[in-house]
Amino acid sequence: MMLLHDYRHIRLSAADFKDVWEHYDVDCNGYIEEQEIDKFLKDLFEAQGQIISKSDIAGLRATLLDCYDLNHDGKIEIAEMSRILPVEENFLLKFKLQNRPISNTNFLRIWRHYDKDRSGVLEKSELQRFILDLMKTNKNITIKPKEMDQILEEILSHFDQNNNGLIEQAELRSILKVPENFLEEMNLYDNLSPEQFTKIFSHYDTNGDGFLQGEELLDIVGDLMRRVEVHLSIEQLETLCQNLLSVIDVDSDGRISQTELAGLFFTSSTDPASVSGSARMPHK
Repeated sequence: MMLLHDYRHIRLSAADFKDVWEHYDVDCNGYIEEQEIDKFLKDLFEAQGQIISKSDIAGLRATLLDCYDLNHDGKIEIAEMSRILPVEENFLLKFKLQNRPISNTNFLRIWRHYDKDRSGVLEKSELQRFILDLMKTNKNITIKPKEMDQILEEILSHFDQNNNGLIEQAELRSILKVPENFLEEMNLYDNLSPEQFTKIFSHYDTNGDGFLQGEELLDIVGDLMRRVEVHLSIEQLETLCQNLLSVIDVDSDGRISQTELAGLFFTSSTDPASVSGSARMPHK
């Protein structure tokens, strides 16, 4: 088991980081507190050839908590520890640690990350990498190399709907339990009421500031295109949003107000996929 030796010169693998965490989280309560932090600091400095006294540790602990204790509870949690030690990135932790559903935009980022050859499917080696990261998002789940074939077989048997031995986008959506498109059941084409439009805007205005920008804009445009069965890559979606901003962002502030979004839903001169002239809802 690797602990803190030469930690400055390498990046810990996810497995090594897990070993380090479990070594110091002695009572397995999901965080390290005073005595556990003190032992971690002592070992950390000794790994660099430095000996610290007991009188110094209290000050170092206070400094550590000040820098890394993001929720100010006087403890270090696993996500906070990952900021202290250099760890190889588990790409899925960006999304799973948020404890929220995966948006279409984030799903497209996940897909791009694992579909290395841009083939449009996850082949065996890509799927293995995805599985390893997926298992490691739960600290109670570990996987041994010899178990991989069995897990691959189980995943394919449950999710490979066309039995081609590959995982396609729709199948990965099922694995990750990506929520259904919010707009799927909306009547967007005939008599969309102001109340329905406000409900749509509020759903995507996740921070409640009265504007759609960044991830919010990517999410609504991505869902609009999926609503008409146009499936974009994350790069295509980002380009479409930039083009769309140039059309309906009337005051050029880089964000879309509810009034500006109404132009996309209620004006009838062009399609958001072409974004030339005024914008309207895409039709099937």
